[in-house]
Amino acid sequence: MQYRALRYGLAAVFIAALAGCASRHEDKADTADVADAGHTGGSAYPDERIVQEIRRLESDPSAQSILPLRRVRYLGQRAYLLTSPCCDLFNHLYSADGRLLCAPSGGLTGRGDGSCRGKVE
Repeated sequence: MQYRALRYGLAAVFIAALAGCASRHEDKADTADVADAGHTGGSAYPDERIVQEIRRLESDPSAQSILPLRRVRYLGQRAYLLTSPCCDLFNHLYSADGRLLCAPSGGLTGRGDGSCRGKVE
C-alpha cells in the first residue's frame, strides 16, 4: 500500500517536471527583419565591446578575434557568432554591423532561443 502511494507521488512529480519543460516554438520564417525576430537576451560580454570587435574584424578580414567570436554566414550574409563562456548561456549571432540577430545555439536545451530563421554556416 505504501509503495503504491509512493509510485503515484513520484509519477505526479515526474509529470509536473515534464510539463514544466514543454515549450512553444513559433515559426519566424515570415518575419520581415531578422533583427526584429523576437530575440531579447543579452550576452556575457559588454555590447559595446562586441560591436568594437566586429568593426575591427570587418576592417581587417585577416585579423583574429580576441573574443570567442567567429565569422559565419547567415541568410546569405556575413555574420558573427559569439560563443558564451558557459554551458547554459546562449551563443549570440550578430550582423556585420553589430546588431544582435538571434541565438542559434546554447541555453539550457542547447538549441538557442528559437528566433533564428535560418541555418548558421
